[in-house]
Amino acid sequence: MAISSLIVYQPLDSFMEEKDYWSSYVSFYEQYWGGPTSPYGVWFGQEYENFRRAFSEYLDIEEEEIKDCYFMKDEKGKYYVCPFSSSTKSYILSSENYVPLNWFLLFTDEEREYFFTPWGFAGINYDTKINLAFDRLEEADSILNRAFNKVEQAGLKLPFSHELGEIRTGIAGLKNWLSGFDPSGYLVLNYGEISSYIHPYTLKNERSVNDIWQMLSLLREGRVEEAHSLLIVLNEKWEDIRRKASGEIEKLTVQ
Repeated sequence: MAISSLIVYQPLDSFMEEKDYWSSYVSFYEQYWGGPTSPYGVWFGQEYENFRRAFSEYLDIEEEEIKDCYFMKDEKGKYYVCPFSSSTKSYILSSENYVPLNWFLLFTDEEREYFFTPWGFAGINYDTKINLAFDRLEEADSILNRAFNKVEQAGLKLPFSHELGEIRTGIAGLKNWLSGFDPSGYLVLNYGEISSYIHPYTLKNERSVNDIWQMLSLLREGRVEEAHSLLIVLNEKWEDIRRKASGEIEKLTVQ
């Protein structure tokens, strides 16, 4: 099983009652490790236990009281935090063995980062501001809403209309989730372990964000059949990745 994630980072100042705790966590972590946390960070041996023990002594609290987070710092030195757990809302959405197509609508191709993890594997991240991601969802939903009539006129009501409807449902869910956060925060798409199930050459050229926005552009122009063909290819690619990551088949060629 492989996991992809959408990760929300909120401004440190937005945490109100927990601001002092997260400020202490960030400060101590940076002193202890010399840098910010990362979804790709690796703990060896007893490193995690030793860190928690040291932090509990620093704050004079029990280890069971420690709450962990990811955090990042922008170019102006402002900190943003993603708690691993919260009693009020989830800061991380996860998907098993694939990346849902509606997630790609949150980003643009220019926000893509191709990199190598600490253990040598290639990976892909996208990051953007939450307000920009929300605006893109609004734009995509508007395009899809206008496109339904064009799809029907082209004689492709099914299955294309159903597929577009599923994307719109996913958009509605993402809008509802993001509406609970400070729009000045950051949103990150992390391919995670899924990257290891995509051939390295294919991964280097993997641009599903660009593909789905190209599909929407074709719909906007009324080129419905071309949009349908592109969505078929995109769905087939991610179905192949899903089957490979889930172990349903041992070997697949991912285009």
